Amino acid sequence: MGRLKLILGGLVVLVVGVIVAGIAILKSTDFNQYKGEITEQAKAATGRDLVINGDLQLDISLSPKVRVSGVSLSNAEWGSAPNMVKIKSFAAEMKLMPLLFGDIHIVEVALIEPEILLETNKDGKGNWEMGPKEAKTEEQSASSSDPAKLPAVNKVRIEKARFIYKDGVKGETTSIVIDMMEASADDLDDPLNVLFKGSFNDHVVELAGQVGTPEGLMNNAPIDLDLILKAAGAEVKITGNIQEPTKGNGLNLALSAKSDNIARLAELAGSHVGKVGPFEMAATVSGGQMKYKAGGLNIKIGGSDLSGDITADLSGKIPQIDVALSSKLLNTKDVTPQSSEQASAEPQKPAEGTPAKAEKLFPSDPLVLDGLKAANANVAYKAETLIANDFTLTEFSKKVTLKNGLLNVQPAFAMGGGVFDGQVTLDGRNSPAKLKIDLTGKDLGLGNSLKETGVTDLIHEGKTQIRFDLNATGTSVAGLMASLQGKTLINVGEGKIKSSKVNFLGGDLITGVFENILPSAKEGEFTPFSCMIVNLDFNKGVSKFDKKIALQTNVMNVASSGEIDLANETLDVGVKPEPRGDTADLGINVGGLASMVRVSGPLSNPGIGIDAFETAKAAMGVGAAIATGGMSILFSSLTDKALADSDPCATALGKKSTSAAPSATENTTQEKQPASDNPIGGLLNLFGKSK
Repeated sequence: MGRLKLILGGLVVLVVGVIVAGIAILKSTDFNQYKGEITEQAKAATGRDLVINGDLQLDISLSPKVRVSGVSLSNAEWGSAPNMVKIKSFAAEMKLMPLLFGDIHIVEVALIEPEILLETNKDGKGNWEMGPKEAKTEEQSASSSDPAKLPAVNKVRIEKARFIYKDGVKGETTSIVIDMMEASADDLDDPLNVLFKGSFNDHVVELAGQVGTPEGLMNNAPIDLDLILKAAGAEVKITGNIQEPTKGNGLNLALSAKSDNIARLAELAGSHVGKVGPFEMAATVSGGQMKYKAGGLNIKIGGSDLSGDITADLSGKIPQIDVALSSKLLNTKDVTPQSSEQASAEPQKPAEGTPAKAEKLFPSDPLVLDGLKAANANVAYKAETLIANDFTLTEFSKKVTLKNGLLNVQPAFAMGGGVFDGQVTLDGRNSPAKLKIDLTGKDLGLGNSLKETGVTDLIHEGKTQIRFDLNATGTSVAGLMASLQGKTLINVGEGKIKSSKVNFLGGDLITGVFENILPSAKEGEFTPFSCMIVNLDFNKGVSKFDKKIALQTNVMNVASSGEIDLANETLDVGVKPEPRGDTADLGINVGGLASMVRVSGPLSNPGIGIDAFETAKAAMGVGAAIATGGMSILFSSLTDKALADSDPCATALGKKSTSAAPSATENTTQEKQPASDNPIGGLLNLFGKSK
């Protein structure tokens, strides 16, 4: 027994001596001599140059720690910078006992101030795609035939990191700053806790929760997710599991999000818009094998709602997208509001004497017809009530189909007792593209539609008929407009309009015209109208029209003639008002002056000016009046009245305008009037002044 104790004691002393001797040897060893071997191994594995500028240090204990500073890994040959990775300092703490058996179990890995550049070239190849430059020898291939055993890691900590991503295809750069990031687990089969705090475009972003287990992540095993993301005032929750995380298969996730102002998320991308919210969203994401579905989608924005399903099949040569959405109420103001800054800002006017810059409305960039062939889609949307610009549309629906480059859009809705439907087709299967517009509106109640949203001071009544029958061919939007052929008709029936609020018809331009031709426009009074007509035919993008735009009010008839050139994006339109009936003053009155109004210039910034011909004519009339003692005014007024169009709307519609026939009494009286050799006397006889 005593001998056994001596043997065991000797063994213990021997082991302890060996350990002490080993530690002494390790501590006295200069590990920097192994830098060359380490960099050679990195080169063989990645094909990149690993540089270690600092000293390699090893702290020996039951948990040995390796530390090194000034580490960099070179970038791809085509990269925009010499290095893909630069690290100020790196440290790894390991467990000692597993090392004795050839296993590596890392307690913690710490990266301090790493700078990581991820980028793609013009072909979409990433700089993270690495591999040895030279082919492996047979010995190397044999030694690597067995998969290398990955080290076990309990915790990864990153501090003050900067990630830069450059998209070589799109030419876009994204920068992310990480203040602190941790991923830790008590054991390899315990849940992996993640914590992230950083910033994106100066907005704080936080992520916390659990992502599977370290063992599951290393072996591509199913993982469970339970994450909360906070950014720009929004909170997003993700729960569920992924069966094959590296392949993106077997998704079964539940998503939810909420925000008081979801528009703040746009600031993450550098955009600034007005408030949109409050916002709530819930949905499930499922699928795999390149087939995915966002189901049970339920979104609420302000007072609007949206629900339905979205599926994407990416498994085929051409992706297939199917969307089925619906709303009880969708108000465009809830989802596309104007920012308070934009609403309050006064429009900037050019300095006096400086002509306003004319900008093109129709882009001349070639249509990306291949984009129409990049995917096939079926989109269906329905809304019980859709509110757009205060107009209420009911039973709204829109069907969009895209197949092999052929785009078809079919809108339909009811409005104030009338209906609207039709289709717009863009055929991009061949170049040039072909556009066809076929839309019809019947008895659309403008006034009744506005009343449903509480707007009662803009338009009353106004049953409207609409007909668009147009087609075009071109390789750009400008080309399509330049080749436009067909007919457009807008026919608004009897009603009344508040002249001071005609901005919805065309902004300051229309307001300016109305103020010139309608006395009540400056007073903000309602102006009763019998009809408003726009009846234009286009030939190769040009509409030359004579009295095809008309407005008839209680005191004024207005007809418009001129030319609209979509190819050159110009217009030259004269507006001719004439007082109605016996209430019209004779001579050059408000109506006469209004006849000088002319709208001309580029479509993007037309101006309201004076018609030179009408001005000269009016001036000649004044001179003649002085010379003839006023008799020329009387003659001109009677001539204008005789030639005036009593029904400009009928004229605009292509119907013959007829004036009211004189009464029998008037005919009898006129027959009894003797003829006069004096033309002035003859004119006076018409008024019973001749004796």
